[in-house]
Amino acid sequence: MKMSTAVQPRRFSFWAPDFSRSVTVGVDTSESAYHAFEWAARHAWSLRTDLQVYLADPGDTTVQRVLERLPMLTAHFRPTGDDPVAALVGASDSSATVVMGCRGEQHRGLGLGSLVLPVLRRARCGVVVVRGRPQAIRGEYGWVTAAVGGCEDPVVLRRAVELCRTRRASLRLLHVHPPAQPGATVPRDEAAIRRAVLFLRTTAPELTPDVAVESRHPAEALAALDSDLVVVGKGGQHGIGLFTRAALYHASCPVLVARPEPVHDNRVMP
Repeated sequence: MKMSTAVQPRRFSFWAPDFSRSVTVGVDTSESAYHAFEWAARHAWSLRTDLQVYLADPGDTTVQRVLERLPMLTAHFRPTGDDPVAALVGASDSSATVVMGCRGEQHRGLGLGSLVLPVLRRARCGVVVVRGRPQAIRGEYGWVTAAVGGCEDPVVLRRAVELCRTRRASLRLLHVHPPAQPGATVPRDEAAIRRAVLFLRTTAPELTPDVAVESRHPAEALAALDSDLVVVGKGGQHGIGLFTRAALYHASCPVLVARPEPVHDNRVMP
């Protein structure tokens, strides 16, 4: 097991690690946070990248048991300080993914922890909220689900494809529309699925997706998924969309809220 202390902010070091593709996870003393840490550690291991760990309790040694099973994973530990939202949002500037549990030590009942939505609104990279069945958290189903039907579909599909390639998983496309009122019929809206399939033919021709078009409430469809992960868009220009909220509250598996990767302009200015 390799561990290092954090590089001091704004202090240049020739040997400072490059976190641009790293995985960041926030850990308090809740059971949900430990599930998130285990998921993040396995994900970083599969990507062959470093893991940044933000600890609410710097004296917590529970995470060491997970790291002992991944001896070649390099983990960097930092305290979250008094403002864990600011710490995780700041880390999102230099991370590929931020990982959180669905509930923290201050919110152990039903619903979402108090940090989840504030981090999602402000994070500048994709955020995984770890929740759902133990089999899904452990990655035993072998499926990644991409929820399509919005303007963020290209971003959602790209992240889903990356995960399928990394995990050697199969891809499922899911489109959910509201059920019909009693006595009425709702035509199957498959335009979003057709666009997604065409997109995949050019970007990931090696993947043949399973397709699911469901006419029921999003919460019901998301709670019934046999998937290791569901990828969704943020769903709102200034907040979190209704479908994404349904996933965060009801999905049977971890939820990745995908964000566009920042464009780095490397052109030399005249």
